[in-house]
Amino acid sequence: MKDFDKIAFIDIETTGLEPHKHEIIEIAIITKERTYHVKVSPQFIEFADPRALEINGYTPEEWIDSVPSKVVASEVADILNNKIIVGHNPKFDMSFVRELWELHGCAPYVSSRYIDTVQLAREHLPYCPQYKLDVIRRYLGWSLVGSHSALKDCEDTKKLFHLLWRCGASRRWWLRFRVRLLSWLGR
Repeated sequence: MKDFDKIAFIDIETTGLEPHKHEIIEIAIITKERTYHVKVSPQFIEFADPRALEINGYTPEEWIDSVPSKVVASEVADILNNKIIVGHNPKFDMSFVRELWELHGCAPYVSSRYIDTVQLAREHLPYCPQYKLDVIRRYLGWSLVGSHSALKDCEDTKKLFHLLWRCGASRRWWLRFRVRLLSWLGR
């Protein structure tokens, strides 16, 4: 990509899988200019999926310093305005972000066309058993410590993007060799 200045890497953690029912409780965005990471105060925790909260590590004590969703909506709108969104299944993340904006009356310009690292992984890691971020981390020998935190997942999505973006034939060969070498070494 010619202009990496316009890219925004994003990851969110939510109280469930349905944007109209559940909400964002953590968000991380990485741009050339900054890293934005906040825990968001849930407004409708009674509708949360207990399994989602367990995966995300949500507890009222951990979210004691969380930021109100109205503030987050405005800040995220400013950060993502005119950016190219990159994420691991960014359609899911952006469906929640757009719901947040609608709830709080924000209307930045963000294209609905995204760069999805799941698709890049399918193209360049054909022997990976699945394309969930944790599976890709294991496949590439990356640490899983801190996974399912928006910041760690956003950082690893950025790392994956830069590893796979426009991966040429020689680089694909090197990547396959590196993965096989790691598996032979038991990592």
